[in-house]
Amino acid sequence: MTRGAPARTAVRRLAFLLIVVLGLAPGLYWREAPPPPNDAQVVYAKRIAAGGRIGGPAGPVVEGVWHLTSPNDKFDSWSALLALEDGSLLALSDRGNYLRLPHPPGGAAAIGELFPHLGNDKPAQDVESATRDPGSGTIWLGLEGRNAIFRMDAGLHLLASVSPPQMRNWPVNGGPESLLRLHDGRFLVLSEDPVPTNGRASMGLLFPSDPVGGSRPQTFGFTPPAGLYPSDMTQLPDGRVLVLARGVHLLPPHFSVSILLADPAAIRPGREWPWQLVARIDGRAVPYENYEGIAVTGGADGGPVTIWLICDDNQSLLLQRTLLAKLRWQPPPRPKA
Repeated sequence: MTRGAPARTAVRRLAFLLIVVLGLAPGLYWREAPPPPNDAQVVYAKRIAAGGRIGGPAGPVVEGVWHLTSPNDKFDSWSALLALEDGSLLALSDRGNYLRLPHPPGGAAAIGELFPHLGNDKPAQDVESATRDPGSGTIWLGLEGRNAIFRMDAGLHLLASVSPPQMRNWPVNGGPESLLRLHDGRFLVLSEDPVPTNGRASMGLLFPSDPVGGSRPQTFGFTPPAGLYPSDMTQLPDGRVLVLARGVHLLPPHFSVSILLADPAAIRPGREWPWQLVARIDGRAVPYENYEGIAVTGGADGGPVTIWLICDDNQSLLLQRTLLAKLRWQPPPRPKA
């Protein structure tokens, strides 16, 4: 790690902590009795933006951005997103909850706990990433507090887990933020924070098969734009990968977010994984927010894809919201080998 990397990471963490503390301020100072539990299975969606384009003439078109709310106590902190074959979305939270949206952006929903026996033990159920096998419905979750990968069945019941030794020394609050099962059965994992041997680069792992089955990965580096860190990944029908990267700024407090395009065919052990910029969220067509989940639908015929983004609101009451963005984008042709 370069001499300035720890300082940059410390500043980023301090800025993020300040934003979260400000957002939680009412809960810290207003000592009201907690409301009764609410298990309502509904999500309300208020459109706050539509139209426009991000990232220049070839960038994604904004079909809609919605502010999502629900009276359900478990509705917050969505940090991973999956698109299912029936058109529904599945979001997972870093507080161990799940959200199924049959008809996004809102309406009837299924909201519940992934690990009900763990109670409020956030470090033990800090889900930051998710991926899925469309054939079997099996789901894998990346847990940051444990630096572990959980394998779940289609009903979100735990089947098995692993703590890969290559992830053992990843930061407790900067672990497997991005996890992706590729179409060919390999698995990609990106750490959120740089690791000591990689300077500003996040550590990347490429497993030849299911990591929970004990496969051993190749290692590589991934360095997003300065000040940004990987927060999720999804795969396009043509095999390339979209990486969501975000960072936090203190003055004025806001999040920077970019969508990057990278090809798994370009991964080389011990080297940097190259990428190209798709779009940078500028706060106009798509509001600034803490986007942590990305999923893709459509595009199997080579046409445009739909990109979904969802936010982690960190249970903030003032400065953060749960937003769901829907973008339409035509991927550029994949270069011939």
